This record gives sequence, structure tokens and C-alpha cells, in this order.
Amino acid sequence: MARVNNARFSILVINPNTSTHMTDALVPIINNLGFTDVHFDYFTAPQSESVTLPDGRVIHGIPSIDSGEDSVKSALHCRPFVEPLVPKYDGFLVACYSAHPLVGMLRDAIEKFEDTASSEPFLAHVKRKYVTGIFEGSVVASLSVISSFQLVIDGGFHKSQAKDTFGIVSTGSIWKPELSKAVADMLVNSGEHKDSTSRFAGVETTGLTAVELHTTSPEEVRKRISEATERLIKATALPVSAICMGCAGMAGMEEAVREGCIKAYGLKQGNRVRIVDGVLSGAGMLVTACKAGF
Repeated sequence: MARVNNARFSILVINPNTSTHMTDALVPIINNLGFTDVHFDYFTAPQSESVTLPDGRVIHGIPSIDSGEDSVKSALHCRPFVEPLVPKYDGFLVACYSAHPLVGMLRDAIEKFEDTASSEPFLAHVKRKYVTGIFEGSVVASLSVISSFQLVIDGGFHKSQAKDTFGIVSTGSIWKPELSKAVADMLVNSGEHKDSTSRFAGVETTGLTAVELHTTSPEEVRKRISEATERLIKATALPVSAICMGCAGMAGMEEAVREGCIKAYGLKQGNRVRIVDGVLSGAGMLVTACKAGF
């Protein structure tokens, strides 16, 4: 059952790779949000089942999504397993930090379901359903905590947007161009509009894969994340006021990011940097959408 006890809403958290260890690590993180009226279920890409595409290609489960190509393959692999679940849940969180195509696939499936529901009188009042990814959730959350209009008085009055920026600390080096492009596409590169991404400080990486975050010694992982954070901050002259943890496998590793912030900025300013977990921000956004009925 998707909805249990007195839960008003049910959300499916989707790990599109085959690592059950990574899925298990998400459960206590989301439980700490304390949503007593929302039930969360968890899906892990099936390791033993492959998917045959219409052109005959066979797609197997991806144990660790370490590139944009992997995210595409994992979306194609997961699609036939999660699309049939659309009627059962109110929200879907794709827990892969990338421009993951499964978000768009599920949005299309939700639209088809809602079109069918609206054409049948007995389903006419079905609640809306929502989907987002942890990448999208973290970008939106970061902008919300760094954005503010400042009053400037210089012989008159005018407003100026704060110069604060946000950045991303992720895993392998391949994610640097991949995520930089994803941020630009999400924020400014829609259609013919090409504008500045000056609110974005960029991406720095640890050199570890998502799986290696949990198989490498904790001391080495902390060191890599701290150093990547410090490099990110020192690479820009603008203030970095929020940092996204750019991998689902980094959930719970905020202290390592904070260490890098303090090394770069000192204790006071380093403690002011907002550290944004995409899993938490994505889950929170879905709960808000469900309750508000956006």
C-alpha cells in the first residue's frame, strides 16, 4: 500500500541506481524531517532485471551513476518499473544529482494520468501529483536562501539584488561540466534566452564516485569533500553563501562541507554558509506542493 496509517500523502523516493546501500542511507535522512502525515516509500533500480528498448538495445541497471550518459541509461532502465506506480503516489523524488531524464519521463506520465482522470467523472477530483529531482530541489532551495533585494541610497533610492552565489560540490570530475550546463539550462538557457549565470559559483568535485563515498575511509572522504569545498569558495571573488551537496550519496556529510567553508572563510563567515542537501530540499518541496495543491 502506498498510503499507510493516517498519512495524508505518499511519496516515492527513487534511487535510479542499483545500490541498496545508498537507498538505505536516505531513509534516516528523510525521517529526520519529521513529516508525521506523509508516508515515504523507497525504490531501488532492480539489479537483476534488464530492459529492452524498441530499437533492440538492452539496458541493464547502473550500480553507480557517474556521468550524464549513466543518468540517461538509468532513466531508461527505471522507466518501465516506476511509471506504473504513478496512480499510487502523490509525489516522486528522483534521488540522483544530475539533469536526470526520469523527472521529465514521470512528469509526462503524470500528465497522461491526470488527463485520463479529468475525463472520467468518478476520478474528476483526484489530487494533483508532483515530481522533482534532488538537483532541481537543491538549486531552487539555494536561490531561495541567498536571494534578497537590498535598498541602495545614493542621492535617490533603488533596489539591487544581493551578490551572493551558490555552488555545488560533487563526486567525479566529469560532473563539473555536466552540472554547470544543467544549472545554466535550468536557470537561463531556456529557448533562445542566453543570459548570465552570475548567481552560480560553479562546481568542484572530490574525484570519488557515488559508491566510493561509502567504500572509501571516512577520513579520506571528509578530506576530499572539505578540499573541494575550499577550492570552490576560493575560485570566485563573489561571496558563496550556499553550497549544494551534489550527490545523493553525500547525504549526512554536511560536516565535511562545513569544514571546507571554515578553512576558506574563517569560523564566523564559514558557519554562515548554507549547506543544502538535495534529498531534503526535494522532499520538502514535494510535501509543500502536495499540501498546497499547486
